[in-house]
Amino acid sequence: MAKRNKIKEEGDKRLITLVEKLQNEIALQKDLDQTTLDMSDDNVVASKILRAKYTFLYNEARHRHTKFSGITNAITQ
Repeated sequence: MAKRNKIKEEGDKRLITLVEKLQNEIALQKDLDQTTLDMSDDNVVASKILRAKYTFLYNEARHRHTKFSGITNAITQ
């Protein structure tokens, strides 16, 4: 049972790290998008893919009841 908990904790840490990374990328992209007059189709598609990845991982973290104890709570935002 302890091994299972350790594996879940490691998986949760990786999941949280990915969610936080994608949150930062989305925030950066949002700032850049505000300064862009005409976004290319490639940028629009890349933005949609980024948001889809984030949504999937966020929902997975919530489904797994991932615990987070960092400065910002990536899962409850």
